[in-house]
This record gives sequence, C-alpha cells and structure tokens, in this order.
Amino acid sequence: MFKRKIQPIVFFLGLSLFAHFVFVLSAWLPTLISPQSDATLEKVEISYIDPSILKNQQIVEQQRQINDEKDEKAKFLSAFDQKVLEQTKADATGQFQNSAGGGTKSKEMKKVEKGEIPSLEKLVPSFKSKKISDFEGEGELNAQRSQTDDHLKEVKSGLQTLLSTREFVYYSYYARIKDQIRQHWGPKVKEKVKIIYKQGRNIASAHDRVTQVLVILDKSGSLMKVEVLSASGVVDLDAAAIEAFEAAAPFPNPPEGMIETDGTIKIRWDFILEA
Repeated sequence: MFKRKIQPIVFFLGLSLFAHFVFVLSAWLPTLISPQSDATLEKVEISYIDPSILKNQQIVEQQRQINDEKDEKAKFLSAFDQKVLEQTKADATGQFQNSAGGGTKSKEMKKVEKGEIPSLEKLVPSFKSKKISDFEGEGELNAQRSQTDDHLKEVKSGLQTLLSTREFVYYSYYARIKDQIRQHWGPKVKEKVKIIYKQGRNIASAHDRVTQVLVILDKSGSLMKVEVLSASGVVDLDAAAIEAFEAAAPFPNPPEGMIETDGTIKIRWDFILEA
C-alpha cells in the first residue's frame, strides 16, 4: 500500500546557478575592490552578466565531452563546454549514466583528443534524482539503462542525456558535495514519507515541492549552519534536506576562491520533489 501510493513520486537533489551566483559574486567582489596603491593599479575590463540569464542556469552531470563548442545561450553548466543540436535526457531515474543500446556509442559522439577535457580545478557541478522504487530494491533494472537524477523537467526524454553546457569553475567541489548528500537525502526522504503515510497524511503531487536552503561552511568545509530560505510546504521534507546536509558534512578542501572575507562559504541548494 505504501509503495503504491508513493511510487509515482520522483525525488531530485537540485542546484541552480543562482546558488553559485550568490557566493561567486560575493567571493569576487572583495577581490575587485581590494585597495591597491596607485603604482600597482592597472586598467581591467569587467564583463557584466545579465542576472536574468544566470538565474535560469543549472549545474548538470554529463558523462563525456562530445565536442568543445561553446553555446553562449546554454541554460546548463557542467564540467566542460559542449553544444548539441537537440537536447535529450535519459528517461530512467537514478545515478547518472549513459548506456546507448547496450554499450553502442551514439553517432553524435566523437572522439575527444587528450587535453581537451578541462583539468580538475576547472570542473563544474551537477544534480540528482531518485524514485522511491529505486530505494526499495528495484534499482538493478536501471543499471542497464541510461539514467539521470538531474532536474531536467523541460528537456525531452531520449536514449541518453545530451545537453548543451558551459564550463563551471567549481564543478568538482559541488560534485563531491552532491555525492555525499546523495547517500543521505534519499533515505531521509523515504523515512519522512513513511512517517507521513503512517500518520494518515498525504503529499499532494499537483506541483513540485522545492526546499531551498542556504548552507554556511567554514573555510575548512565544516558545516556551520543550514537555513531554509524557501519551504516546500511539507515540514518533513524540509527537515530531510537539513538532516541530509548535517549527515553528509564535512566537505573538506573547498576552493580558495569560494571563501568570503568573513572566512565562510555560502552555498544555496535546492531539494526538489517533482510532481
């Protein structure tokens, strides 16, 4: 009964670029306005990015780089620049993998020469999703299929996940955080959902449930605080997001560029329960 009720619900661990923009902007500003002597001042060219573009971008996971073309209009960020003619997402939900026809590579894939893939310090972040059925032992079937747990609701389903992306500088650190959170968020949500149903309550699935949190780390990556910026409407789901971060911490060796002048790192993270 429990399984039947919650089987259609898909869980996503999501992160939008707005989260990165919050800390990236605050991390860059002190550098830009730090006092210098007249002798060391140099003219610099500053490029301004339209916030309306930034807020719609999202960090996603990709398997390999199929080209190094830059799409300036790309809505997604990842570990590398890449441009595709038609964007698709894997239909199955689970930890990211691309499996084209039992190992047959897509014709759109092309060999990437050594050196084209960015070094680790230049990598970009991504996101994840899970079905409750995966948590209950049905995940083996998906092991043979392409799957993604990124929040790609407006991208059409296909055999693989192929997206136009732009390189994001802090990808590797976010990927590590995501991998650690993934181990805890699914079980926490499953636990909360069981409690909800045992109490005779239900989760209305008419719209997405999004918990937006602000995570504050110290300069070593230890967790200081998790604050809810925007609640999902279900207290239990908000609690699962906070508890997942608390269980996953610490997140050591953060990039120096993420540390603000007060010695903290601020990250906004979205946890999405898709309708």
